[in-house]
Amino acid sequence: MRYLLFTTTTCPKCPAVKSFVAAEIKFAGETLDNTTPDFGEKVQKFGVRNAPTLLIFDDAEQEIFRGSEVSEIQDFLVSQK
Repeated sequence: MRYLLFTTTTCPKCPAVKSFVAAEIKFAGETLDNTTPDFGEKVQKFGVRNAPTLLIFDDAEQEIFRGSEVSEIQDFLVSQK
């Protein structure tokens, strides 16, 4: 699995989600924000509409999770154990 976390520098919920992802997700991923050079391109490619948005992909690169709340992410991670 791998993840992409979309955030912005002005989002009030983003710091909590970023901290949770950094502490709890034990597989590879990338955190992007509005200062990342290809941010807009990836937002369009993945259809991201708000921040924060966490996408998790399986080993075949299929999206298996999309969420914006720590509780949603936590529930997904627990269901994967």
